[in-house]
Amino acid sequence: MFMETRPWWPKGIALSHDEVSITTIWGTMPLHLPDVSIEWWNELEGTWGDWPVATKMEMVNEDRSGMWYDIGEFTALIAPIPTGKQTSRLSRNPQLRSSVESSLQLPIAGFDKDGDHILVYPKEDPRNITAKYLAGLHNALIAGNWHTPQDEYGWNDRLKIVEDTLKTSTLWRAPHCKNTIGIPRIELNEMRPIPIPLSEALLWKRDTNLPMIRQVIKHGVLHEWRELISARYTKEDVMRAATGGVPHIIYDLKLLEKAECVAFDLDSSKLDSYLTGVDRFQAKLGSMRLFRMGSPLAICGLLGAFMLGRAGEISNPEIGYWTFAIIWLISAIAYSYSEPDWRQEL
Repeated sequence: MFMETRPWWPKGIALSHDEVSITTIWGTMPLHLPDVSIEWWNELEGTWGDWPVATKMEMVNEDRSGMWYDIGEFTALIAPIPTGKQTSRLSRNPQLRSSVESSLQLPIAGFDKDGDHILVYPKEDPRNITAKYLAGLHNALIAGNWHTPQDEYGWNDRLKIVEDTLKTSTLWRAPHCKNTIGIPRIELNEMRPIPIPLSEALLWKRDTNLPMIRQVIKHGVLHEWRELISARYTKEDVMRAATGGVPHIIYDLKLLEKAECVAFDLDSSKLDSYLTGVDRFQAKLGSMRLFRMGSPLAICGLLGAFMLGRAGEISNPEIGYWTFAIIWLISAIAYSYSEPDWRQEL
């Protein structure tokens, strides 16, 4: 079958297909493979935005998102397997558009068929992703009130679904501090939004805002970005391993990358090596949390020594005070020094 050779076909998980859908081991998705021509393009009905007239239909590239065409004055992406409407809503929601249009190369038109089936972009190349441009995007989303509070339960549930589906040996749940905010799911090819990956659309059906720092870590500009965004969202409690932070976000990215490799039958040996190391990292976190148990023990001991001293049960409660204070101090020091440095995980 000729589709199996196309980069957008999930040959690692595909089972069967018909004219309108593809069935995979992870579920069913819509499938629309048009007979592309100038006539077909110019006769389409139900489009949105400033739909352009095509003067040519020359395919210039194919990738996992779909087929990219030069249509004359614009560039068009035809996605045979639409994965959602995350990209078109950036243009079609007037309030959201006003917040992000200065940061992103938004589609100027499109065609909705079970999701973003066609997206039309300006022809010029999008700007490269930099810390400055991502900070501008994120500041705009915050100013427009498009961010959401941390959603550690939703984020952890999402990872559990992926872990269960991939049958990985890793099971990593993490807390997240209140300053780890979520932003709308925006997949980027440089500063141009594109449809989310097929594997992600299959495995997680909810439209969930993901941590803002996830996008920054994915594109490798965290250190520079921290200097351009409000300090509230870049404090140590957002970054450190004890509160999810950088290590857990990297795990999220690697796990979803592994899903994409499985879906498209790509080599994942480096990812498998990383996932093997996650167990060792979690063992370090387990030791760190064990040290932390000394603090509540010390507090209970101090209260007990105080109550027994007041009741006259012990004649010298100061010994108890000093003993449990030392336990508390040692526990706090051991906890602090045993926490892995998030900077070493980048």
